[in-house]
Amino acid sequence: MKFHSPMIIVNDIESSKRFYHDILYEEIVQDLGNYVVFAGGFSMMTREQWNAFTNDAPAGGNDGHCFELYFEEDDLDDFVKRIEENADIKQFTEFQEATWGQRTIRFLDPDEHVIEVSESMEAVVIRLLSSGMTARAASEKSMMPMAFVERCADRLDTRR
Repeated sequence: MKFHSPMIIVNDIESSKRFYHDILYEEIVQDLGNYVVFAGGFSMMTREQWNAFTNDAPAGGNDGHCFELYFEEDDLDDFVKRIEENADIKQFTEFQEATWGQRTIRFLDPDEHVIEVSESMEAVVIRLLSSGMTARAASEKSMMPMAFVERCADRLDTRR
């Protein structure tokens, strides 16, 4: 057996499709009306369809925020600006930087699923190196191995 992908249950699939396509640039690879598959490796189904398939009471209950969908964006500053300019998007946490240097923002989709968008660790290390930090200091700060930091430094050198 192998894990395939997560599926979220949504109240308004059209609103959710727009959110994931327009805000997170997820490409729809299959749209069956009440079930949508995204190229990013997850899908969504309407609450009505879910309940019909499972004979379950309404799924989810968003009061606990039991999981999040995680995305990475290397141009996080521009992305955060777009999120903050969109009054329809409800922030879950402020834009923050973890002790290891990775910057993150969390917000809610139309059904109040938690969405996290963070820099990739490669982008973190490149940002740290670009700020003048030594490779050893960037490795210690990011907790990434020196070999990883050196590969990032090589990428940074090819950009210059």
